[in-house]
Amino acid sequence: MKRYAQIIGERVHWIFEADELPPYPNPEDFLDITGREGIEEGYLYNAKSGVFTAPVAPEPTPIKPQPTLEEMQAQTLLNTEYLVSKSELLGGN
Repeated sequence: MKRYAQIIGERVHWIFEADELPPYPNPEDFLDITGREGIEEGYLYNAKSGVFTAPVAPEPTPIKPQPTLEEMQAQTLLNTEYLVSKSELLGGN
């Protein structure tokens, strides 16, 4: 039994085993990987060098922590006090 990989856009899309490659419309999209261990779906394939590499996951974007309810209430109080003080200084009623 042989092991085949379907390569689409330089990426291993599908791996399967068969005695021979079935008559697919694009046989050039398939590669015999019999005896080559460690290749998985999602791996990248360089056709020029014939090398498979594991994809590199991007670093997650850090998420800024949301303020707590107490922090939001404190900020609202400060903003209110600022506006009241400003209004009093400018002669507002």
